[in-house]
Amino acid sequence: MHANANKIYCLHVSFIFFIVLFYQRNAFIKMSYKCRCTRKGPKIRYKDVQKLEIKPKHPYCQEKMIFVTMENVSRFKGQEYCLHPRLQSTKNLVKWFKIWKDKHR
Repeated sequence: MHANANKIYCLHVSFIFFIVLFYQRNAFIKMSYKCRCTRKGPKIRYKDVQKLEIKPKHPYCQEKMIFVTMENVSRFKGQEYCLHPRLQSTKNLVKWFKIWKDKHR
């Protein structure tokens, strides 16, 4: 009877250990997928943008992410910025960049 109690105890401890590992893993995954565009970037003119990427929402970030890669000739020298999607300045930049790109193709 004593041996069975030890086996049951070991099974309980192992089960709890795996539950803790599972939750820690999920917490790490959630942290790595947090929204990356939480702050306002520098003042950017649409003519200085080389590439504009709009990434969709995902489970751990309820907003789309907007990445801009700057031209090499500008003062930003090819740097990439993540812009906050709800700011009016970001909305204007996206709007004018799309209009400008369509005209200059």
